[in-house]
Amino acid sequence: MIEANMKYEELARKAFDNCSKYGDPFKYAAQERYDNFVPIPTLLGKRILSTILIKIIVSNQGKSGVDKFIELENKVWTSETQSEIISIIEKADTLFDKLYD
Repeated sequence: MIEANMKYEELARKAFDNCSKYGDPFKYAAQERYDNFVPIPTLLGKRILSTILIKIIVSNQGKSGVDKFIELENKVWTSETQSEIISIIEKADTLFDKLYD
């Protein structure tokens, strides 16, 4: 099983067109950014994950399944535990792959 920090980086890099580590405009695509969710999600961590999800939403407008990313993005702001963030990241990663099947 992939560690949560690696799964986070994978999602961030996919969202920003398979960029390199730190290759996105905000420098969010790096597993070190996952520290913003440990032991609990910080405001910066929530902003980072929200930005990643919004990038996916904007880049895929009109595609089936984008509405589920909107739901996940809303959940980011009510998340209070690391496990909730991990769940959002895992769901988003699975949904992202379905967008491009």
